Amino acid sequence: MTMLSTYTDTPISSVAQISNNVTSTTCYYIRKLLAQHKNELKSLVACGAAITADEKSDLNHVLESLYLEDLEICLMARELEVLAQLHRSLSTQTMSSMSISGQLVEVERRIFWILGLKKA
Repeated sequence: MTMLSTYTDTPISSVAQISNNVTSTTCYYIRKLLAQHKNELKSLVACGAAITADEKSDLNHVLESLYLEDLEICLMARELEVLAQLHRSLSTQTMSSMSISGQLVEVERRIFWILGLKKA
């Protein structure tokens, strides 16, 4: 009887890793959202301490300036991906429901918070 190995001799460094970057599609979507709310948003970060997110910002650079650890950057990038997808989905549903409207506001609040912003 032969025993099958469950491990390979491939070094860990060559194993594909999840990217720390927000995809270009998600960046575009979030920048449109930032443009829609630009007159309502204010930075939560001290002036000069990080890049302020706006409709022209490279969101990956914004995340790198806000979060120090690579793991934090990766987690926030992944969360932005999920939140943008959820926002798109909720936006296409009928807005007659107060529940959907409330969920949409909460998703926007979380997106802005991750980027160091909040509605004034």
